Amino acid sequence: MCIRRFLDLDVRSVPAWEIVIVDNGSSDDTAQTVAELQKRHDLPLRYIYEPTPGVSAARNAGIRAARYDILAFTDDDCRVDPSWLSAIQQCFITDPSIAMVGGRVDLFDPADFEISTRRFEDRFEIKTIDDMFTRLIGCNVAISADAVRRAGFFDTAIGPGTAFKAGEDHELFYRILKGGAKVVYEPEVRIEHAHGRREKTEVQALKANYVKGRATIFGKHIRAGDRDLIKRVYWELRAYLSSRRRPDGTTSVPELGSVRIYVLSLVRGFLFLH
Repeated sequence: MCIRRFLDLDVRSVPAWEIVIVDNGSSDDTAQTVAELQKRHDLPLRYIYEPTPGVSAARNAGIRAARYDILAFTDDDCRVDPSWLSAIQQCFITDPSIAMVGGRVDLFDPADFEISTRRFEDRFEIKTIDDMFTRLIGCNVAISADAVRRAGFFDTAIGPGTAFKAGEDHELFYRILKGGAKVVYEPEVRIEHAHGRREKTEVQALKANYVKGRATIFGKHIRAGDRDLIKRVYWELRAYLSSRRRPDGTTSVPELGSVRIYVLSLVRGFLFLH
């Protein structure tokens, strides 16, 4: 379904584009399905096989294979809007100083849990790490090839398919942001996320991975000399350990499980990533 949505793209204003599909070591009929699509439809479609496991390795393979100046990323459980490419192009044409654009992410199926979405309606310039975590997500982002060359590729030790199960997207976003590049959130760059999570256990597991990813990023960059993050770690751990009154009047309890995950991931990131 993800690839088929590209058949509906409005590319009348996009002079040159391509779809690079990265098969990350699958054992199903992915290659055959892509080949059949290439035969049946007039899509600028290329298939890349990347045997090294991990989302970061797959994305890096796509970056190396790409032939154009703007790299737009989405995931296989996402559905792009027909205006997706033209909206991305418009952002970079309107302001050539932009290095990265994050877009709006809605749920494809309202029966799924409200997670892994970004529903903000205002255009917004990302200037802080809080802005970055709040507004950006890896399933809907476009980065200039020049910005990737300057910041470096995705860290292949981080992300799904690796021992560090999450955080590869925001780790690269943080490097781009730290380098002084202009980053914006643009709600006109739209996709829908069909993540399919409807059980609380699935959501809890995903949230745990987000905690791991966040702490891993902090550990890696503290080791690299980013002392500002030490203060952030302190306040985040304090928040996990505190009781807080929620907007609905209930009171939260200390999240000791999250603290354990956070500290272990922080230490592992500090010791093993560089």
